[in-house]
Amino acid sequence: MPEREDQELRALRRQRERYVVRFNEPFWAWFDATVLPTLAPDARITDVGCGPGMYLADMSARLPDARLTGVDANPHMLENARGLTYAGAPPALHLHDATVDLAPVADASVDLLTMSAVLHTFEDPWRFLAEAKRVLAPGERFLLYDWVRVPMADYIAQRMTEPGEPEPQRYQRALELFSTHNKYTHTDWDHVLAKGGFSVVAECLPTPHQRARCLLLKVA
Repeated sequence: MPEREDQELRALRRQRERYVVRFNEPFWAWFDATVLPTLAPDARITDVGCGPGMYLADMSARLPDARLTGVDANPHMLENARGLTYAGAPPALHLHDATVDLAPVADASVDLLTMSAVLHTFEDPWRFLAEAKRVLAPGERFLLYDWVRVPMADYIAQRMTEPGEPEPQRYQRALELFSTHNKYTHTDWDHVLAKGGFSVVAECLPTPHQRARCLLLKVA
């Protein structure tokens, strides 16, 4: 098996196993109380870096009449998403590299743009934020969920308790991911978003040690 395909398949496995770590009860409680009431039943929702599609399926369960779109650069993620059951119409799925642009998504065509644990990997986050502003309909929202820097001991301790890798491999994987996941402080995120033209509407910290930040944003 080619190395890239092997990496893509391992990423798919990890994301399926770790879905409940990210989209946990605190997240959905906040989402249902804060974000869901702002959406029309037929809202146009686009998830960038949609992974295996489990988040889109959960969104479909909450809004079966929503018009869903997923964008991901890993074809195995999209294959998994196509095989899921949705309460409403299946999402439109696009194989595309969002670090370049959001070309599959039309101007002003999105009521809720979502992105989870992806933006921190982009060398130029402002390029994406410009695209986010392009695709959002006037007055609509961007839900950004991403990692925040925490002490190394806290990060490793939490990763050791979570699924995603066999237990003997968790410590090494935590070391590998520490620098990537701990790229931005709260202040760094505030700077990135303000420079990108977004302001915070609402926020929650749904993970232990406050190592992730969930922000509902609007164009400033």
